[in-house]
This record gives sequence, structure tokens and C-alpha cells, in this order.
Amino acid sequence: MKATTYHLETCAEAWISCEDLLISLNNKQTSFSKRTTKVLDECAKICLGTLHAIKNKFDNINNLALLCVGICEECAEICERYHESHFQTCAITCRQCSVAFSELVEKD
Repeated sequence: MKATTYHLETCAEAWISCEDLLISLNNKQTSFSKRTTKVLDECAKICLGTLHAIKNKFDNINNLALLCVGICEECAEICERYHESHFQTCAITCRQCSVAFSELVEKD
């Protein structure tokens, strides 16, 4: 798999969006479901792991990229349910990451 700067940036944006949203949720007095926060946390961790794997030229990146696609899709679907701007931003960036890596894995 040949990842480009675009793929790295897209993955980094998804990671940052998830982390920003988690921080925002921790600072709010409103509670959200454990599933929402769990998926956001998993998505952030997998995006960061994928980013590091690509930068370090990990041999078997395809499986990690597929995992990233799956969790980003799940995260985007959850975030799309909420109408707050942080959720919508997270949904958009996760969906972009999912699309970018889906196309990359399909080419390989």
C-alpha cells in the first residue's frame, strides 16, 4: 500500500477531531452514552496507530488500514446523530479518512 501525504493528513485530522470531541465531552456537564465515548476513543487510538504505522513503514499496513476504515465509519455514523458542531466536524473528518483509506486499500 502506498500512502501519500493526503492519507496521512486525513488520518491525522480524524484523530484530532476525535480527541477534540472527547475533551469537549469531558468538559460538559451533559452525559453521553458510554458507547459514544468508547467509539470516539477507539477511533482516535486506531487513527493514531495507523498514522504511526504508515510513517514507520510497517510491513502489513493493509489490515490496520481496514480496521481504520471500519472504526472511522462507525464513529462517523454515531457522530452524525448529534447536531452539535463538534460532532458534525468529527463525522466529516472520520468519513473522509474512511473514504481515503478505502480507496487506498482497493488499489492495493
